[in-house]
Amino acid sequence: MRVLRAIALILLSLNSSAAEYFVATNGDDNNSGTISSPWQSLAYGFDQLQAGDTLTIRGGVYRLIEETNFSTFTTPNTTIQGHAGEVVELLGSYGTANNTWEAYNAQVWRIPADQLNSDPKGMFNGHQRVDHQSDLDGGRDHDHVSNLVTPNHWTKADANGSQCFADNSGCFIYLFPADGELPNTQVYELSQRGLPRSVADYMTLKNLHIYYTQSSPIFFEGADYVTLENNVFGHISNGNDNAYAVRIWDSQGSVVRHNTIFDSVYWGGTSNSKGVSFMVTKIGDPNVVEYNEIYDIPGRSAVGTKGGTSNLIVRYNYIHDVYNAFEPGGFRCVWSATNTDGCQSTDVEYRPGGDWQIYGNIVTNTEVGLRLPAYDEDNHNNNLYNNVFYNVATAVQIGWEGSFGTVIANNIFANNEVGVYLQSGGTTTTVNDYLDQFESHHNLYFNNSHADIHLRPNWGGNFYSGTPYGLSTFQNEFSLREAQSISADPQFTNSIDFYLLDSSPASHAGDGTFWSVPTVHMGAHPFTTMGDLIFANAFEGP
Repeated sequence: MRVLRAIALILLSLNSSAAEYFVATNGDDNNSGTISSPWQSLAYGFDQLQAGDTLTIRGGVYRLIEETNFSTFTTPNTTIQGHAGEVVELLGSYGTANNTWEAYNAQVWRIPADQLNSDPKGMFNGHQRVDHQSDLDGGRDHDHVSNLVTPNHWTKADANGSQCFADNSGCFIYLFPADGELPNTQVYELSQRGLPRSVADYMTLKNLHIYYTQSSPIFFEGADYVTLENNVFGHISNGNDNAYAVRIWDSQGSVVRHNTIFDSVYWGGTSNSKGVSFMVTKIGDPNVVEYNEIYDIPGRSAVGTKGGTSNLIVRYNYIHDVYNAFEPGGFRCVWSATNTDGCQSTDVEYRPGGDWQIYGNIVTNTEVGLRLPAYDEDNHNNNLYNNVFYNVATAVQIGWEGSFGTVIANNIFANNEVGVYLQSGGTTTTVNDYLDQFESHHNLYFNNSHADIHLRPNWGGNFYSGTPYGLSTFQNEFSLREAQSISADPQFTNSIDFYLLDSSPASHAGDGTFWSVPTVHMGAHPFTTMGDLIFANAFEGP
């Protein structure tokens, strides 16, 4: 990957026509595009770029719904960036500043929806999401106003309060405001769109704050060696489809680094609310997700896939307050009109899962850390090492007959409910049934409230059904697992940065196989620095 990037930089330096252009809120598209004579619209700026060019956006607030001529971005070797030292906010929403809310009844207010270009999927008051009142019977739709009975909820309905669907004509946005909130003293944001789809190789997007988008802030499809860095992607919404904070399909060699990524929600809840998501990645240079803070993702996953993504590197991220941190997923085929035999492993369109390298991450206040579901085909040889899982319900969840070849080493599992959870896919199982799927060694277990390792042998019962094991019991019964693992207080300096004290039993106690040194610290340190990891992208709200 480094060689290819070096070639790209050489080619870029040979392009004597490479130029930097500027966009500003006080610009004019009839200007020359220089810093002293900037353009005004993003769409116009995008259209002027040639390979090697940079578009720098000056500080301010830009509304994407005012960009009328966005088209698929195709120009390779370009950079779209916010001006250094300035805050650039791209809002995918319609703001209600010029609307007057009228009372519909004693609790509910409304404004017309006719002025909206798209069916809104999200509503916000600053950084506070207003929860959508959803009708989940037979679909995921706006609900009737009669069901809008809880503060801080909204829906879309007609003049009589009956639910509206995709069309906005004759419809209203109905709001049951939060306690003590007067709608006409607030500005609400209704999500509408994101940046245009990009198919451009070697595109860099950096130093931008993108909020209130629908489906995704930007969709990369078939674009290789994309770089997303030092951005904020927040408040993403969708209705009866996926919400993606970062969406990259059919790519190789792309890097997602030093971003703040949060609050990506679809109406159905868990399954399709996604953070950084890949699909059908190319067989080539690995994609990398590193040094990001990812939080408030109520679904699967903070870093995951829609299938067909292998050889992903996920390292040095701070992930908290999500449902699921990592989910490699199984195989998938690239769609092709010529592929008429399904998705066979011999097809040129076939993309396997697995072979993820997940290391140096900190995961806290989360439901599941690494999720390897039962019967997840061709999701093999994932390595999980030198991570910290703290205050997580299930740090590692392994389904029976799903993923094989998993290695779990040098991790710290502390203050969780369960460290490693062996969960049947419906067939009654024993621990021995899982032992050909994974190996685990040189881990530290401490203060896990239910079990260090837990077997749930079938689907009966609840989360706690089955057999809980402490580390020593598990080691005695299954000596080939958890070799050289220890049960001790890791002695973190605190529960914010998770550094280890010099006296920590996790210091120089890990297997050095992954680092080519005799011994390493268990857990994420000293391989990360919290200056890079936590709050690296402190954001300012709109």
